[in-house]
Amino acid sequence: MKAKTISILTALTLSTMVLTACSAVARHHRDFMRPESSRPVADDVDPISGEWNVSFFVHESKTPATFTLKLEGTKITGTAYSDHTGPGTIRDGKWDQGRLSFTLDFKKHESIAITGSLKDGKLLGEFTTEGFTEKWEAVKR
Repeated sequence: MKAKTISILTALTLSTMVLTACSAVARHHRDFMRPESSRPVADDVDPISGEWNVSFFVHESKTPATFTLKLEGTKITGTAYSDHTGPGTIRDGKWDQGRLSFTLDFKKHESIAITGSLKDGKLLGEFTTEGFTEKWEAVKR
């Protein structure tokens, strides 16, 4: 009788372990097969969040600014500041397949549309405001 009870308990334990392992494997497979742009972003692989020293190249001069960015999934939020524009906030921020885009809104300056990508640890791209388009780049602090 005792051997039968031990056998049943062992079988139940092994069955529970197999079901738990299968569930974990299925969850991992589902997350792994999800398109990269919709996968959760771990802190150690988040290349966007943080403070950035920005240079806007405006009509052959360089205007410094800062971005404070936060990446949550594929959504970018945050703020910006330059002496020229004052403080601003990010609207409609996206990070998708290595490309970023957002609009900076300011109280005392026209909005700035930003597009770009990450290359060798540096953000770079184009911005559009006040009827012209120029280049920008940023390095993480």
